[in-house]
Amino acid sequence: MKKVFCTSLVAATFVFTASAYSADGVYISADVGMALAEDADMGVEGDPFELSTEFDSGLAVTGAIGYRLGSFRMEAEVGYQENDLDEWSAFGVGVPLKGDMNATSFLANGYYDFANSSRFTPFVTAGIGMANVEINDLAIPGSGLQPTSDDDTVFAWQVGAGVSYAVNANFDLEVKYRYFMTDDLEFSDGVYVDSPSSHNIYLGMRYTF
Repeated sequence: MKKVFCTSLVAATFVFTASAYSADGVYISADVGMALAEDADMGVEGDPFELSTEFDSGLAVTGAIGYRLGSFRMEAEVGYQENDLDEWSAFGVGVPLKGDMNATSFLANGYYDFANSSRFTPFVTAGIGMANVEINDLAIPGSGLQPTSDDDTVFAWQVGAGVSYAVNANFDLEVKYRYFMTDDLEFSDGVYVDSPSSHNIYLGMRYTF
């Protein structure tokens, strides 16, 4: 009898622990982190010559509302990231640049949580949507040329992974990585940018109601 009682107690404890850190329902989340933009080729339509555009690391933030059911989550997310332009380069020669590139994204994300009895929950994620990408005040210092700005709205997607830590049944802290990419940018003056992308690292929180 004692053995049966102890077994039942252990099982009940496991069930309670697993459910305590797996609250279902509507949630909101927010993340802040670093955007490490990859080099992107820039050129003019009809001209075979391209310049490799380099960027400084920048800021990335997101906010989302979603719903969790068991190991699955779906959410609508708004994101923003900004990277200063660093230089154009070709044939080993670099030219410094001024200005920045930013992206405001609207994505539908899906998550799969690898639920377990601990407070730590690894997860994977993927999302698709749209992004408005702007290049602001692009200029070559000392060239005498006027700064130029333009924008384009294109398809965007991301994939990633991370781990959350359950402070309690409703509040989680998260560390996540995402690879973010858009389609080619095409601007009004014939200038294009080939599929800009970035590696983003976030710290965030999630509250489930």
